[in-house]
Amino acid sequence: MRGLGDHLTIGERIAFYRKRRGQTQEVLAGLVGRSTDWLAKIETGRRNLPRIDMLTELSRVLRVPLGDLLGQTVLWKTSGNRMTFPPYATPL
Repeated sequence: MRGLGDHLTIGERIAFYRKRRGQTQEVLAGLVGRSTDWLAKIETGRRNLPRIDMLTELSRVLRVPLGDLLGQTVLWKTSGNRMTFPPYATPL
């Protein structure tokens, strides 16, 4: 999702990656030891975000970097060992 969906909340990112993995809320919730209701509320923003240790566990189970769940800007490695930043805004 790097560069895409930067406007999504953390809960929406969790839902995005869960669906991309083909998992139901019930399956993902079970893998992290939580209820389906808890996960549904996280994904829809009706519950406060989980602690960093739970976000870390979600990222591990979903097999995505924690930074992707958090929506952090990432560096991309380009040819010639140069690092570049993604653009801050789309040109007009």
